[in-house]
Amino acid sequence: MNDSLGDAKGPPAPSRAVLARLDGALAAALRAVTVGLLASIVAIVTWQVATRYVPGLAVPRWTEEVALILMVWLSLVGSALAVRRAEHLAMDLVVRQLPPALQRLAFWAVWLAVAGFGVYLTIFGAELASRTMSQTFSATKLPIGLMYWAIPAGGAFMALYGVTNLVRRPEVHLGEAQGAAPTRNPVMRIAVAVLALVVGAGAAALLGPDALFGPVGVLLGTFVLALAAGVPIAFALGLAALAAIFALDRPLPPLIVAQRMANGVNATPLLAIPFFILAGQLMSAGGIAQRLVDFARVLVGPIRGGLAMVNVVASMLFGGASGSAVGDVSANGSILIPMMKRKGYDADFSVGITVASSTQGLIIPPSHNAVIYSLAAGGVSIGALFLGGYLPGLLIGVMLMLASFVIALRRGYPSEPRPPAREGWRATLQAIPGLSVGLVIVGGIAFGFFTATEAAAIGTVVALLVGAFVHRELTWRTLWTAMLQAVRTISVVVLLIATASAFAWLMAYLRIPSTLAEGLLGLTDDRILLLLTINLMLIVLGAIMDMAPLILILTPVLLPIVTGPVIGMSEVHFGIMLLMNLGLGLTTPPVGTALFVGCAIGDIRIEQASRAMVVLWPALLAALLLVTFAPFMVEALPNLVARLSGG
Repeated sequence: MNDSLGDAKGPPAPSRAVLARLDGALAAALRAVTVGLLASIVAIVTWQVATRYVPGLAVPRWTEEVALILMVWLSLVGSALAVRRAEHLAMDLVVRQLPPALQRLAFWAVWLAVAGFGVYLTIFGAELASRTMSQTFSATKLPIGLMYWAIPAGGAFMALYGVTNLVRRPEVHLGEAQGAAPTRNPVMRIAVAVLALVVGAGAAALLGPDALFGPVGVLLGTFVLALAAGVPIAFALGLAALAAIFALDRPLPPLIVAQRMANGVNATPLLAIPFFILAGQLMSAGGIAQRLVDFARVLVGPIRGGLAMVNVVASMLFGGASGSAVGDVSANGSILIPMMKRKGYDADFSVGITVASSTQGLIIPPSHNAVIYSLAAGGVSIGALFLGGYLPGLLIGVMLMLASFVIALRRGYPSEPRPPAREGWRATLQAIPGLSVGLVIVGGIAFGFFTATEAAAIGTVVALLVGAFVHRELTWRTLWTAMLQAVRTISVVVLLIATASAFAWLMAYLRIPSTLAEGLLGLTDDRILLLLTINLMLIVLGAIMDMAPLILILTPVLLPIVTGPVIGMSEVHFGIMLLMNLGLGLTTPPVGTALFVGCAIGDIRIEQASRAMVVLWPALLAALLLVTFAPFMVEALPNLVARLSGG
């Protein structure tokens, strides 16, 4: 992907060169600003923890408020950089099935939509910031508007990069930054059509046909059409919310969307997300992933199909410290996929088991997606969610190892030679510092030593120290790269949270959750059938949309249903079930980001990897059903720790 303006058509070559230099200088400056903001957030929250436990130091009251201001600025400015590089999550599958000329028109429309929403954020974000300058934070007494000025600033850069992308790159596939993506083929077109019919029929059945022709239809229809056109998900959510307020019988002021976006990111628990993401990047860059792979080879390598099991256990260990499925595939896959292929494993199975095992990272704590669910659910205990994910995550690993053993027997995959005792002990000792990252985070939260944000900050510092001074693989260059990649991910996630918050508020305003609940409960009052129906719906939606926005959109809809008298599920139990369902979507076409990354590393097509996944999905589904119908799997550890800590 060309990242400059140098190939734009129109101006003379010298003018293009000047524009390219200006574009590069601006982007470099914005990157430096965002990395600096991220480093400042880490330093501020780490100082907050230090003052609590170092005698003689007063605990500052300003740290979280200042860190929150910096995070909002980081996210909005970073989101503009993500627009520049087309890194925002997009579902351009439908566009890819069109002829090239229509694809080009669709891309023009996408960048116009992005630029238009940037203009909206610039105008109404400035109005919101101006109105809130007289309101202050409780501790620092700083104006709340100081944080909200990030909205028009980021919006202006988004509009700028939307327009420049419209000029220079209408032919760029929006999913290119995500890795290998599906190409035009008849099977994919049929799959898209079937999914569209299923989702449309389901919405009509649950909401009623009349609702779909009013503001509800405008909200959902605009969102679906924008997604189908390839508009990035975050922008599609915002544009749909804007369209819906104008379709109301008594239209709301346009400022309401910016206001609800601001409310969505003005939450202190949100600060934990940047730290979890950065910790995962530091672990990958600092050599921790390789040590965990070596440790996994000691544990399960000598079993038949040992490298496949090493893959599963390494994902279990790495995911238990990074909390990212895509990060897991990137870190462990780059090590294990080539190794498995050299040892005689089929390429498709090597990619498939890497992708399937990465879902453990979403369940085994820490998980930034669990933090997103906690926010969407109104403040469910993050510590309880983390503890509740341990046994289900281990169950996924056990199921995948059993499947790997059976496949290894049928295909004749080898086992690994048992390492000498000295080598085994060395691998074990070298893995301990990396494992300590997850233990510090989860233990600190579970036993009340730290808040979720503080624990994530300390975990990040531990990952930094381990990579730089224990393994000595984290250099200034790799640290810069890791922080820059973390900024990209953080920006995409936080903008999604902001626009999804506005979208979810509109859904509540239009009574969509209660209407859906009535429609779903009207189908059956059988608990088992309801849970199976909800699981099926989540799997289908997870196959066509990314995880974070689905958590934010679906939680307010489904939580009242599952916690009601018919099903009686706890909020923590539903959270883990939701994450497991949507994690399956990361492994399935058409928008499975973990699958795309695995295919890029293994250099195989999506179709090949999907055939291998067919023999692994049953293991994942079996684990999902056990967790769904056995609350003990989720609630045992939170209840035990609560008793031990006197809660």
